[in-house]
Amino acid sequence: MSGRPAAWSIRWPLAMVIAGSLAASAAGAMIGDVCGPGRPPCDEPHDTPGCLQPQCCDLVCENDPFCCEEVWDSFCAEVATELCAEVRCPEEGDCLEPHPTPGCIDESCCELVRLHDPFCGWGVWDAFCVEAAIEWCGATVECPIVPPPAAIDEGEPCLERINDGCGTALGEVASSPLDCGTTLYGKITTSTPRDMDWFDLSVAAGDAIEVSLASEFPARVVLVQGDCEGPIRVLERWSVEPCVGTTTRSFTVPHGQWHLVIEEGTDGRVIRSGLPCDEIDPDDPPDPDEEPLPRVFGLHYLLTVACDAPCSGDLDGDGRVGGGDLGLLFTAWGPCPGTCVADLDGDGEVGGADLGRLFSLWGECDPG
Repeated sequence: MSGRPAAWSIRWPLAMVIAGSLAASAAGAMIGDVCGPGRPPCDEPHDTPGCLQPQCCDLVCENDPFCCEEVWDSFCAEVATELCAEVRCPEEGDCLEPHPTPGCIDESCCELVRLHDPFCGWGVWDAFCVEAAIEWCGATVECPIVPPPAAIDEGEPCLERINDGCGTALGEVASSPLDCGTTLYGKITTSTPRDMDWFDLSVAAGDAIEVSLASEFPARVVLVQGDCEGPIRVLERWSVEPCVGTTTRSFTVPHGQWHLVIEEGTDGRVIRSGLPCDEIDPDDPPDPDEEPLPRVFGLHYLLTVACDAPCSGDLDGDGRVGGGDLGLLFTAWGPCPGTCVADLDGDGEVGGADLGRLFSLWGECDPG
């Protein structure tokens, strides 16, 4: 390993290096071809110049060119450790294969995934990270929703939390009323605290409801039962991917206190960052030179709830209530694990009351 020139025998104080890092990195110049994949990690000394992570490599070498001209020695690695705590990408590992370390080798894909799922940047690159990379990296995910004229704006500034369910300090469910037949134009962000929207509908237990959701971001529709004193049961949950149009599901209204919840996330994991508020905080406006936080997905969704779904007893969807529906009801007899279409009275199990209701609906369906 070659030594540093005599001028470097007295090392810069580390604090001076750190103090100048932001100004140096603003220049943004890539130091030759020694920064990037194919190089050893930035926080480890090695006998060659440069290191794996371009952002970190540039930061260090703008302050200490020796690290990119001669050798990435222990001082370079020490400075990298101090300067690059927030630099997570790229890291060794295929973005499309799970591995026990964070990050992956494709810098843009790694940044995109960890932006929306920070665990992928500091934990492990697991199957959820791989799934996100497959779905998002290289894809067009911008799809602004144009609300129809009749849509009602949710009216919740993304700097406030007025219907966050049990995520407030009220001790009771904070929710917004939603009328049957309404189309709602809503917004969700991950600005602290992470946002979600809880809605309550005046619908009788046992009625059938049809929920339709289109979203600019990976979203989930959740049907929950209970209050903030607990327990809260998740009865139904399904995911809606962005840019795929409208997804519709039906369910039977359960007994007791229940709410319809819209949240950001995918099956198995919640998105905890990457959807920053797009409104200016009047009490804390940004600096004119401050770069806006990066965002890949949009923030809006379009929710429609139909509470007059016809013919709840038509379990097989053939347009009438008959022998096929009777067979499906007997097949589902007993407790429901969540909600089930044969639970016509919404009491959490399929039994005699549901059988009686099915017979009361016997015959051709009334289309509404």
